[in-house]
This record gives sequence, structure tokens and C-alpha cells, in this order.
Amino acid sequence: MTIFDRTIQLLSRSLDLRGARQQVIAANIANEETPKYRAKDLNFGQALANAQQGKLPISLVSTNAQHFGPQGTGYQRVLGQLEDVPAGDLPLDANSVNIELEMAKMSDNAQQYNTAATIIGMKFKGLLSAIREGR
Repeated sequence: MTIFDRTIQLLSRSLDLRGARQQVIAANIANEETPKYRAKDLNFGQALANAQQGKLPISLVSTNAQHFGPQGTGYQRVLGQLEDVPAGDLPLDANSVNIELEMAKMSDNAQQYNTAATIIGMKFKGLLSAIREGR
């Protein structure tokens, strides 16, 4: 048994993945003027939803106790998928970055990151209160 329940583990991994997605979005914005640059996005929502339902990506079987296995358990094995953002008509420089869309994604991602951070902070306050015997 662990002191950190599944919710804290899920929120922790969500913070890691949202931070990584923020970097991908920032790279898109920074390369708005770069010819032939293709916008990317880090998708992980479905992978986290599957992990929450107990459907982890793959599980490996160890045939020897000295074999190295995957690092972390459960949610720590959830990874994002880096994908190209589909582009419609490309301008002459063949850059697929839509600055308005990227700014909206950045704002939404930051909001969800802040929400997860607030919830995990409340969970830790509850644990601290229990440790201090409710004082």
C-alpha cells in the first residue's frame, strides 16, 4: 500500500505530460516564421484515460529476477504521442503553424495544468492535516 493514492499518481503524471506539451506548443510558436516548419502536438489524453481504467499500454514479463523492467508503475508508464498537426492550405513558406490556434492550445493547457496542480496541492494539504492529527 502506498500513501499516495491513484488520484495523486494520475495528477502527478498529468502535470509531467502537460509540462512537456507546453514545451511543444512553445516550440511551435517560436517557429511561426520558420519556412517549412510543421506544427506538432503532444497527445496523451486517451493514454491517461486508459490508465485510469486499468488498461496500461503493455506489461512485460520478467523471466529472471535480475532483469531490468520498465521504470515506474502504473501511470508512470503513460507516454504522450508526438504528432504533426494537420494543416489545410499552406502559405508560400510551407509553415503549418496557426498562431491563434497555438495560443489557444497554450492557454487551455496552462489552465488544465493549474487545475491539476491545485487539486494535488489540496490532496497534500489533506495528508498533512492527517499527519498533524487534524490540527
